[in-house]
Amino acid sequence: MPTRPNPKYVLYLAVAPIYRDAAIRELMDLAEGDLTIYAGESHLDPTVKTGLPASIVKPVRNTPLFSRRLLLQTGHLRDALNADVCVIDLNPRSITAWALALARRLCGKRTLAWGHLHPRSGGGSRTATVRRALRRLTNGTILYGYDSVVPARNELTDQPVWVAANALYRKEDIQCNHEQKTTILYVGRLEPAKNVDIILKAFQLSQLSDQGYTLEIVGFGSLAETLNTQAVALKIDQNFIYHGRIDDVEKLKHIYARTLFSISPGYIGLSLTQSLGFGTPMLYAQDAAHSPEIELARFGGVKAFRPTTAEGLADGMRVLHNELESTGLDRVHLSAEVSKYYSAQAMAKGIWEALQDKPSRLGATGWPID
Repeated sequence: MPTRPNPKYVLYLAVAPIYRDAAIRELMDLAEGDLTIYAGESHLDPTVKTGLPASIVKPVRNTPLFSRRLLLQTGHLRDALNADVCVIDLNPRSITAWALALARRLCGKRTLAWGHLHPRSGGGSRTATVRRALRRLTNGTILYGYDSVVPARNELTDQPVWVAANALYRKEDIQCNHEQKTTILYVGRLEPAKNVDIILKAFQLSQLSDQGYTLEIVGFGSLAETLNTQAVALKIDQNFIYHGRIDDVEKLKHIYARTLFSISPGYIGLSLTQSLGFGTPMLYAQDAAHSPEIELARFGGVKAFRPTTAEGLADGMRVLHNELESTGLDRVHLSAEVSKYYSAQAMAKGIWEALQDKPSRLGATGWPID
């Protein structure tokens, strides 16, 4: 019987969400058949699920342990162990990531960790120390953001880093379309951790509905069924639209085109990349523990509110509305800046360069050298 060849490149991940579709397909094109991706059905947070088809991502079994504090993955581990290069999650809660990193280190095989440098609680937290320990078992780190490069270099001075900036869409799809601005928008998971419960009340208190604005919500989650009932109770149902989940970029682009600004009442994640990419400013909670996507604030188009209450959000809505009405915003320029650094092509390129062990073209600040 012929010996089965070892796979060249393997990504062994907890999940591969649908929003990774464009970047993963770009990466597969670059790899030209040399890449295999494995992922489980859902993460420790069960609302985070794999959405890519089995033709792209091969399924493995995810088993949450200890009240969903730890994750064990099984299936296709031989491929992950034998691959020339294996990418694991930079997630200290993954038992399998630790096992693969240690086993491959003992075998002298190249392993990369991919993910957030620090948890949202910051670099001084206990789990940040554990993340550094996991990185030490690997041969390099692929980061989600450019601002993480300098701290990553400082923590492990002898380890290379690359950036696969968290992206949603291909560069050609990141555009700013113009329509009359009639909408205040929230896009994201509808879960308590995102402070979704204050959005409708804040919109009512802002009185922007009296000026002809409509609140639109796109997303899914455990709070979805309460939204329409809450809108009726607050008497804003004539100025409220709940779309449910929308993954189609053209449909989202059309919604953002009529949006004056988007809101993030909880921690910022990819919704900021999406909003600014479509040229739409965002109002966000200042006192939340944000993901690395907060680095996009350097491009402008963001404004913070506090405290994280319905009243605080309502005040922020009124202030940002007045500012945009009086001074405006160069939405086309904003969109162009985001498309330059946060496209699916840029994300795929960062992973591909890491797999090939090419030197990253990142300057002293961590941002790309043009």
